[in-house]
Amino acid sequence: MLQSLLIALGALLAAVLLYSNVSIPWQKWVNTCRRIMGGSRHQKPPVPAPSTSASGKDSAEPVAELSRTATAFANFDLGQLEPIPYRPFLSQGHYSIGLKKVVKEDWIQMDQLYPSRVKDRKRNLELYPEKCHAINNEEGARAISELFENIVKHLPARFPTMFQQEATGSTFRNLVTGESYELEQIRTEPRLMLKFLSENVEEDFYLMCPDQKGVYVQQGFLSCFSNGFLAPTKLGLSMRDIHGPVPGLQENIGKSIDRFMGSMRGGSMFQRMGWSLQFAGSDLLRTGGNNFYPDPDQTFSDLSEPQDLDQCYLRVERQTLTKLPETGAIVFGIHHYVTSLEQVRKEGHGKKLAEEIQSMPEKLGYYKRRPFWQRDINAFLTEA
Repeated sequence: MLQSLLIALGALLAAVLLYSNVSIPWQKWVNTCRRIMGGSRHQKPPVPAPSTSASGKDSAEPVAELSRTATAFANFDLGQLEPIPYRPFLSQGHYSIGLKKVVKEDWIQMDQLYPSRVKDRKRNLELYPEKCHAINNEEGARAISELFENIVKHLPARFPTMFQQEATGSTFRNLVTGESYELEQIRTEPRLMLKFLSENVEEDFYLMCPDQKGVYVQQGFLSCFSNGFLAPTKLGLSMRDIHGPVPGLQENIGKSIDRFMGSMRGGSMFQRMGWSLQFAGSDLLRTGGNNFYPDPDQTFSDLSEPQDLDQCYLRVERQTLTKLPETGAIVFGIHHYVTSLEQVRKEGHGKKLAEEIQSMPEKLGYYKRRPFWQRDINAFLTEA
């Protein structure tokens, strides 16, 4: 029926054009009709998804974003490269996966804060080694090694004015910090690989490795800028168990997260955004945790605390998900951004942020400690 209708329309259009001296790209018209009818001789056959073993490793090697060499980003002044002003609260709901594909050029991000941030990371790892990095087992060690090798290749290719690797491949140089690294020595110990990553990129990494049943379990991490995640307590846990304490997450998007992770192909890269508010300074490592677990009979009318508004910030996490093709591990990379609430208000987003704070479901608001700060913060954000 549809095919007959299209033929009739085509004949009518041809007659009209014949007497109107109007030209038309006939091949485009034909191809459009073919697409509507469900096929085209130029259409490529669908590519079947690779089969996956119990270990999570793809049995058929896909063409992957991670395996591609990134285009060099060389003509820039790091000191003038401002942080990207991500504002996910403008468009993203409280329970939203919000995933989109990432090209390799955007995997690791750099800006003018890089020199001070890597100094902070190095110091945090020295002061809190057990809180900032760990390897749970051999699966975690192999995933860390694969991540390390990919970062070592990527940094000089993407940022050749910041990183160099000798032709022999033995020495890696960070031209910003002045540090040099003997790679063969680092490769002997997974903790040395994590230390290298902490001193050369701003991203934290959490490595989720598939077990024999295909369930992804955290088997290693580098967490120099933890926002109260308390990664050491999450080792050996699945995604479902890790996020169990977050009110409403499992009910709203838990199954979608599981399905998505199970469908990722080796070498694929995605990103999503998360946000929260941070108080008492802009330092990124929060060892005590920022979340709140009220007692069942606890009331909140008297919990509001006065806030130093000059020390209140919007904290945004840019979260990347990358599936390593060899080990099958999924790496969560997190780049942290903090922006003063004064700056958010200057941008004209204060009222919108206040609306999003107010619209948090009750239990999620408790978890985010909203009863402690909402009075002063809402007044500040909505002030004309």
